[in-house]
Amino acid sequence: MKTLIRIVLMVGVALPPLVAAHHGTVTNPTLYIIEELVEIEGEVVEVFWRNPHVRFRLDDGSRIWELEMGPQPGLFRRLGVSQDSFSEGGQIRVAGYVSRRNESSLGVTNLLLPSDEEFVEGGQTARWENKQQIDIGYRPPSSQDADPAAVETARATSEGIFKVWAGVGGHRPFGMPGSPNADYSHERLLTEHAREMVAQYNHVDNPELDCRTGMPSPMFDPVPMQIIDDGDRILIRVEEYDVERVVHMDTDGIEAPESIAASPLGFSVGHWEGDSLVVSTTHVDWPLFNNGTGTPQSDQVIYGESFEVIEGDVLRYTFSATDPLMFIEPVVVEMLRGWTPGVAIEPFDCVADW
Repeated sequence: MKTLIRIVLMVGVALPPLVAAHHGTVTNPTLYIIEELVEIEGEVVEVFWRNPHVRFRLDDGSRIWELEMGPQPGLFRRLGVSQDSFSEGGQIRVAGYVSRRNESSLGVTNLLLPSDEEFVEGGQTARWENKQQIDIGYRPPSSQDADPAAVETARATSEGIFKVWAGVGGHRPFGMPGSPNADYSHERLLTEHAREMVAQYNHVDNPELDCRTGMPSPMFDPVPMQIIDDGDRILIRVEEYDVERVVHMDTDGIEAPESIAASPLGFSVGHWEGDSLVVSTTHVDWPLFNNGTGTPQSDQVIYGESFEVIEGDVLRYTFSATDPLMFIEPVVVEMLRGWTPGVAIEPFDCVADW
């Protein structure tokens, strides 16, 4: 098949919506050259089917390209697509934006297989006519994706907040520009010092590029989250980046506050107010309130959270952050998650590099 490379100039055109990729959105102008849409055709020489998202190497006859896609393997799996669909040696066509970090890396918005299936990132439009279009914008797993026996067992045994919850309704604080669930009203809460830090933030320093994260970013992601009753403590597991938080419910044996070691997830203490779990978190050793935007936080930050089941199948999550160095007043967020009986927390197994 003849090699094809085509560059479409998009100067002066409104920026396209952001596509969610954990290595940075593929239309983020700080990470990708979005003024030029590049179209490439060639042979797949390697498939990297690992989190945080699917990647390929493609030989177009003149160079080897690294193709970065937004979706995780789990999303493709829920669509009935396996790694075999992208077998090595196959010819594919892609369109996307060249990375500012690597001139041979492409953030893919559209991918066309020999089967005439065109995978289109969320918020983007199809490029090739008369093809089967498959939207691969992020969608959380649901009970429809789970084994029916596991769904039945979960419905019979799960109680209160101790379930698997997924999907987010509400607003992500300090969200990436263009994100449909971003809430920019929080920007007015930044101190002058915090605004200066945001202005100096280099998006290539996003720790998620190295498969690292810290509080509170994981709590705002729409990925599955499981709350587990573990006796005198409660575990909160978030699928992305294999996050596991420990909420101490019995504080009698806890060391004096000055002896507690700080960590990226902080130190959490909880109690019950009726059927609601109320949590306070201190000792956070993580510099970013939002990894994607570079919104900072200090070691003085304190989080307050509550987890409350409403209407049976909905978890209302209320979050507040107080930080005298970065916020002129507390940042308050309320989000909703739906119960997903039968859905399990899968190992994230993140690998940043090839």
